[in-house]
Amino acid sequence: MGDIRIGTCSWTDRSLLASGWYPENARDASGRLKYYSSSFNAVEVDSTFYAIPDESRTYSWIARTPPDFKFNIKAYGLFTFHSVNFATLPVWVRKEIHIHDEKKIRFSDLPRSIRFELWKNFEKVILPLHKTGKMGYLLFQLPPWAAYSERMIRYMRRVAEVASDFRIAVEVRNSSWLADGNREQFLELLREFNIAYVVVDEPELDWTVSPEIYITATWGSVVRFHGRNSEAWSRKGAAVQERFKYLYNESELIPWKNSVLDISSRVGTVYAMFNNCFRNYAVANATQLKGLLGFDIPQFKGHQKDLGLK
Repeated sequence: MGDIRIGTCSWTDRSLLASGWYPENARDASGRLKYYSSSFNAVEVDSTFYAIPDESRTYSWIARTPPDFKFNIKAYGLFTFHSVNFATLPVWVRKEIHIHDEKKIRFSDLPRSIRFELWKNFEKVILPLHKTGKMGYLLFQLPPWAAYSERMIRYMRRVAEVASDFRIAVEVRNSSWLADGNREQFLELLREFNIAYVVVDEPELDWTVSPEIYITATWGSVVRFHGRNSEAWSRKGAAVQERFKYLYNESELIPWKNSVLDISSRVGTVYAMFNNCFRNYAVANATQLKGLLGFDIPQFKGHQKDLGLK
């Protein structure tokens, strides 16, 4: 068995905090991260998708976790064709573009003169994780409307160029990327730059990506579990938490146990990350998968009965 890392795509999700999973003595920022990292050996940081944190926060993450713990960073939304709240932009950017009444802003709204500078700002914040060996992958998750095109292939090449210091993982969310005639060019590009294709478990809809496994990076592979709440994913305007309100049962995870073991025999590291972040669902399923793979199950001090561990 190779290096298998199992975790969740947040440790500070509001509904997780409200679920009672964290014990009473782990209710501040330091205590929560220390408790989480005593239970799992990796986590995905989703807050970096919404705003670029202060560099001091990165150093606090390093200090509060064991030496072997890995942080997987989700790229800032502006770098993946998403819009972000104007108020979350760094102060120097807000001053530079002189916009005060916009709620949402896209990367294309920024002057070309500061776009690369913004990337360097983001890079500076996550670089300490990389230099201390605490960083796993840097995730570029594209929006569902971002279909395969030559323009998007050029974008991928640019990502490979500017983020070459990091282990990059790419998650596409439109089935056109894996259509006949597109799939091989896309996967070959990932192999060329040693970028990991993100395998997904998600509802099977017309536009979603099937859970096919492709190995494109020698350093590792990433599997992200989004749940299978087809009804919520199909309904326009469904809240984010509602879409990820899905608790896998053991029969749904057993095939993934076998897939993770197979992948681990072919790459350096496998990250199995649960993004069904509704209450304690993600930590419950991450714990289940650990058990199926024969890893020690953490002795939770929170609501163990809710995790099915009693």
